[in-house]
Amino acid sequence: MVGIIGNSKVLAKLDDMGSIEYAFFPHLGFEKHIFDSAFAILYDGELKWHWDYSWDIDQRYLDDTNILKTTYSNKHFFVSSEDFVSIAHNLLVKNITIHNNSNQKKKLKLFFYENIRMGENPQKNTVKFLKTNNCLIKSDKKYMFGIGGGKKISSYQCGVRASESSAYKDIENGLLKEQITATGDITDSALCWDIELGPNQKSNIPIYIIMEEYDDYHSNMIDVVNNLNQISNNIDNIYKLTYNYWIDAVKSFSNLNISNNLNINKKQWKNYVDICKRVILTILLLKNYDGGIIASPSIYPDYRYVWNRDASYVSIAMDLYGIPRVSEKFFEWCKKAQNEDGSWVQNYFIDGKPRLTAMQNDQVGTTIYALLIHYKITKDKSYLKRYWNMVKKAGDYMTNVIVSSSSCYDLWEETVGIFSYTLGALYGGLKSAIKIAEILNTNDFESIEKWDNAVKLIEDNMYKFYSEKENRFLKSINPIDKTIDASILGLSFPYNLIPADDPRMISTAEQIESAFNYKVGGIGRYPEDVYFGGNPWIITTIWLYLYYVQLIEVLSSKNAPSEVIEKYKNKCDKLLKWSLKYQFNGLFPEQIHKDMGAPISAIPLGWSHAMVLIALHNDAISKLQIE
Repeated sequence: MVGIIGNSKVLAKLDDMGSIEYAFFPHLGFEKHIFDSAFAILYDGELKWHWDYSWDIDQRYLDDTNILKTTYSNKHFFVSSEDFVSIAHNLLVKNITIHNNSNQKKKLKLFFYENIRMGENPQKNTVKFLKTNNCLIKSDKKYMFGIGGGKKISSYQCGVRASESSAYKDIENGLLKEQITATGDITDSALCWDIELGPNQKSNIPIYIIMEEYDDYHSNMIDVVNNLNQISNNIDNIYKLTYNYWIDAVKSFSNLNISNNLNINKKQWKNYVDICKRVILTILLLKNYDGGIIASPSIYPDYRYVWNRDASYVSIAMDLYGIPRVSEKFFEWCKKAQNEDGSWVQNYFIDGKPRLTAMQNDQVGTTIYALLIHYKITKDKSYLKRYWNMVKKAGDYMTNVIVSSSSCYDLWEETVGIFSYTLGALYGGLKSAIKIAEILNTNDFESIEKWDNAVKLIEDNMYKFYSEKENRFLKSINPIDKTIDASILGLSFPYNLIPADDPRMISTAEQIESAFNYKVGGIGRYPEDVYFGGNPWIITTIWLYLYYVQLIEVLSSKNAPSEVIEKYKNKCDKLLKWSLKYQFNGLFPEQIHKDMGAPISAIPLGWSHAMVLIALHNDAISKLQIE
């Protein structure tokens, strides 16, 4: 399993053994701080790191919260670590409880180790133990971290990782040297608590890690120390505040509109509700406090940036479930990040500064499409009006792209051309811009006419993408690319350029389905894919599911034979159950290993989570239609 914890300003990633791998601060995605943290217990002359193979380890989130609990058990002890980020502070808490399972009194030492490398480009730093304040301070010229605990620290060590003073070596030896300070490129430190437990007794040691930006060393250090003292005195209230915040957040979207068309029993339905809750809680951790939504907290691969496409799908999903504040903040972010020509570039840092500046024109269409969906669900015309200038610039940009037949990168960021999916997204974006203009009664007839002509140009030329020989739509023209690619489904869902029941679209979808024969099942991007070895994706599998759902609705409205509709219902059932099976602690990855069924690439991936929510919503297809 794996987990993330955060509060829209701090986000930390934990591995399946409860190690804090890295954290982002002061924004989601930037900067990264590598933690390399661990804890160990020394008892009966034997040292056990928390990742030791002899522990039985289990991990899960506390119900309806973003508090991650990892437990470790053997014949001597039951240890739990509850990890969370305070909802109101730049504070990460690792709350460790040790229970003596034996019938003998146990003397033990609890060690906490850190090897924090601060910032994107770590600099020489200093770590220092403050005896009178019972805490560690670690700082460079940009950041300061304070580390303390809820109980009196018994011993400590400040060292340099690749040296004889290393705190890691001291823990391995079972005795900390108590060097009070160390400076180097890679410093490390350890804290120790001596604990004595009678039979069936337990002890709780909360460990606090507070993060602050550097200002002036001495004044900042005083602030950090004071904050640590206040945290120690109020940790119960901080925990309750954070716990209740997430519980109340879940209550606010507890009336989840799960599809009643799913072929599931009552127990499975409840499971799907729980999946939706966890997915929404995860998405709330991917949104920055000022509106940006990162694709994933992953750094290998590096997805900790904003792609308008991914974030737009997240926005749509959250609107469907009655959580419009995510979209409202995101569109504010979009307005600030938009280029003067009306476009958005490939991706952005969370603060809106461009990172990769190649063009993926589908992202422009998807952003405007998502804005219209937001209005359709919220009916907030005044909100829509605030973004008219953004819509107008984007509409003009998309028109210029269509008229000039401009090439760009495909949505997979691999090749340049004119792609069927991109044309579908531009069509959806232009239709949305026209609809928004009509809703607002702008009287900007010149723009509407220009956009409408571009829409007709797409409609008149779209069938150039169809190959009679292959009996399906092509991935791209100019250059011709006949690859069977799941993204071609975008022609029908969600942009409705090609009717779902068009025989050419049905043939395309069925060829996509039959093109993949992975051991674990699922749908990939395209059969020749080599990214991470080529695997099924959550996104593409649900994409095919949603296309078939849309097809079923159209066929049903036209009184198609029941055996035809039943065939596609069976396909839907198989695709959805496959997708929902591959979640880990409720988190959905980008890919699933084609042979082992393990998560591959980024986890959690925001776009995967958005597709899960859309798939499970009772009325998603009709709400996502553009007239």
